[in-house]
Amino acid sequence: MKAADLDLKDLLRRVGAAIVSQRKAAGFTQARVADAIGLEKETISRMENGVIAPSVHRLWQFAELFGCPLSALLGEYRGGAGEDAGAIAAQIGDLPRDDRRAILRIVTDVASLARERELIESQLEASIPVSS
Repeated sequence: MKAADLDLKDLLRRVGAAIVSQRKAAGFTQARVADAIGLEKETISRMENGVIAPSVHRLWQFAELFGCPLSALLGEYRGGAGEDAGAIAAQIGDLPRDDRRAILRIVTDVASLARERELIESQLEASIPVSS
């Protein structure tokens, strides 16, 4: 077996694992994904298991369906704030200005709630005595 074959198999496994991860994060079953993009459930399973390679077009369909950046399906997504901001911008870029502003207000409110939750959790952890 050639080194290139091993690299391809590794790549297919990574892409498959990323598809599974993004599919589950988006709350989809394999059957629902298959229906949405016009494939058989078995084909989705084979892609997720690294048996067959999805085309670039299929990866784009997955990204659109899951609401994630295409890079997330290539194993290149690092979870950085810039990547996430870019993904949000791509989703709302074609909306009217007023709609984009409304979404920004929602994101701002949710981010504020997340920060408050983190602060409360850290305060709780600090106040709970550790038994040894």
